[in-house]
Amino acid sequence: MTNNREQQQKDGVMKSLAIAGFIGLIIVVSWLGVQLVKVVPNAFTSLASLADSVYSYDTRGLMVASSKGTVNDDESVTINWNVPKRTGTFAFSYACSEGLAVDMRDSLGAIKALTCDTNYNIGSVSAVDIIATSEKNRFTDLRYRIDFIPSGKEAPLMSDESTITIVNATIGTTGTPEVTVATSTPATTTPVATETPTKPTAPTMPATPAQPVYTQQPIYSIPTSNPNGFTDLAVSFVGSGILVGQSFKNTGTIDNDETGAIKFIVQNIGTKTSTAWTYTAKLPNGETYTSTSQAALKPNERATITLGFTMGDDTGAKRYNVEVSVTPDSNRNNNSFETAVAIVN
Repeated sequence: MTNNREQQQKDGVMKSLAIAGFIGLIIVVSWLGVQLVKVVPNAFTSLASLADSVYSYDTRGLMVASSKGTVNDDESVTINWNVPKRTGTFAFSYACSEGLAVDMRDSLGAIKALTCDTNYNIGSVSAVDIIATSEKNRFTDLRYRIDFIPSGKEAPLMSDESTITIVNATIGTTGTPEVTVATSTPATTTPVATETPTKPTAPTMPATPAQPVYTQQPIYSIPTSNPNGFTDLAVSFVGSGILVGQSFKNTGTIDNDETGAIKFIVQNIGTKTSTAWTYTAKLPNGETYTSTSQAALKPNERATITLGFTMGDDTGAKRYNVEVSVTPDSNRNNNSFETAVAIVN
């Protein structure tokens, strides 16, 4: 009897322990379930973030290229790039360089003048045609940039830059006429002035510091006069040489048996259309020429001016200067230049 009682007590204890163990297992499993519920969303979030990072990395490699690395002045060149795996638009811009102007051909074939250091939204395209001209140097580097702006964003996600060299073969040579600007060859010592207003081109002054906010301009945007803006006429030296027929030849020296000539540009680098203006030139032959009233210049519009004159028997280094006058003018420090030319026989 005693043994039976002891066996029953042991069986009761084992059953109690089994029940307690089962209850404990249920508690542990429930706790693990709660913890798993807490962890799984974060795990999915991490996986989503990882996938997004991989996707972003895949689209971050924007690469631009041009059909030619070197082009002649006023020659068309195509710039193209790869299209990322997401929707968005592209913007084109180029760095300011003295004497450099850039036009862009749109999808309809129309030519649009661009302003340097300005972002132009060109839409969802993969290529664009541009035409660059350089009037200051024989070789000019056109530094351009393409930005990709994702849909719904204001700032670019990725960018790439490249360079095209523009060659103006008429600068720095003595055998090729530069441009046709003069209307007649002066027969006396009276200066002959010819003005050729041209379409708006990029400002030739250094660019203003970049703003912290990324802004874009539509490609069809053309500089217009701001009634609350300012006028700033700037004159820049182009060359010294001779007139051959009706063409200016940039020789760097003047033969006193030839018709001498100087060439310069007057440009409105302000934001408001100027009033009528004049210029005064003290020529290498010692004479002073004062122009008649000139037509107002719009923002970025310029006038290319050639003055012809005769030298007589004079030789040697001769200094000359040109000064522009307009009212009002926000900056008179760029209204004149002075240089010298060698007169030979």
